[in-house]
Amino acid sequence: MASKPTYEELEKKVKKLKKRDVTYNQAKQSVKKSLEKQDGPNKDNSEPEMAVEVIEQEDAKEKAVEQVLIAEHIFRKAIEDSIPAGIAGIDVEGHQIYVNQAFCNMVGWSEAELLKSKYPFAYWPQGVIDSFKNDFQLVISAHVPLEGIELPFRQKNGKQFWGLVNSSDLHDSDGKIIGQLISVADISTQKRVENAMRDLSSKLVDAQESERKLVSQELHDSIGGKLTAIKYSLEKMISEIDQRSSDLGHPLDDLLSIVYDTIEETQRIYRNLHPSILDDLGLKAAIRSLCREFKEIYSWIDIESQIRIQEDQVQDSLKILVYRILQEAMNNIAKHSHADKVNISLKQTDKRIVLIVEDNGVGFNLNEIQEKESCERNFGLDNIKERTELFGGTLTIMSAPKKGTVIRALWQIE
Repeated sequence: MASKPTYEELEKKVKKLKKRDVTYNQAKQSVKKSLEKQDGPNKDNSEPEMAVEVIEQEDAKEKAVEQVLIAEHIFRKAIEDSIPAGIAGIDVEGHQIYVNQAFCNMVGWSEAELLKSKYPFAYWPQGVIDSFKNDFQLVISAHVPLEGIELPFRQKNGKQFWGLVNSSDLHDSDGKIIGQLISVADISTQKRVENAMRDLSSKLVDAQESERKLVSQELHDSIGGKLTAIKYSLEKMISEIDQRSSDLGHPLDDLLSIVYDTIEETQRIYRNLHPSILDDLGLKAAIRSLCREFKEIYSWIDIESQIRIQEDQVQDSLKILVYRILQEAMNNIAKHSHADKVNISLKQTDKRIVLIVEDNGVGFNLNEIQEKESCERNFGLDNIKERTELFGGTLTIMSAPKKGTVIRALWQIE
């Protein structure tokens, strides 16, 4: 039994049908003449007529099957070309074997130009091939997650656009995998809106941090300064009273102790509002200070940290964000985890900043926490996740009951 024609064979037949100008009757007369030449004169023409009828019947059968296949092919092609999403086929060797009209319109190259081209394709910007290497491998191996992957594309005129890409295995008629079929939806408008929202949100966060910094300075310079003056006055009074051996010294000692506590609390508040050490000494020093203060309060929790970054390559707003995420993570550990060990890792690799905070606490069911809108922890987690994404990063939280919690934040840096 003859195998079903391939897509390319059907395409050739469609084009041949469009060009053919010899009618079937002309072909029939040609066959008759050919038989007459081979067999010589035949008075009753029975054998040529019989041969022609046999050929005619066989040709009619083949022609009917061929017409059905061609009609099916044309119908399928029309549907594929009317789909608004771009569709492209890639074989196992990385050759382009199929594109629909929508894909051609997206990238600006014609079908003839795209077919038989090989990876890395011209419509994937050369400047980002290395940066998105892992994502490209997911596409051509059909391991793209259900939500798809966002990838940059290049048009023939040099302009770039963003596409949401999905892929699946491409099988032949025997079920063998012969490549991958990818679909692309142009999300450039969506990305522009997201970037505009991100810029606006970033400005709001910067304004918030500036306000916090101003309040912190006011607490330090005004309230803190006055409390310090009160402390010195009380210390002087107590010293003079002690010299006269008066009984007023004991109440003043208690009052001085309250002033000490108030000064420490005020310092804690303005440091939390905006850590001045972050501006003065940088992110590394600020993290070490945060860990040291945490250890002083929660002495039973062991903290190990690895900080390997080049601070001159990290913008100030990202430094503040990293500090805030670590601050929130440590607060959650203190309030909820019952952990006795915390590992903090902040590393810079391959133009990425990665922050990982891991504890060995009781953990939690992430789905249950996310469903409880009023939960304090949920609010904190949503807050740091939102702020991470505002700066173009991703935040992943992994936790399970009795298995601790891991918070991982990642950002691309220029």
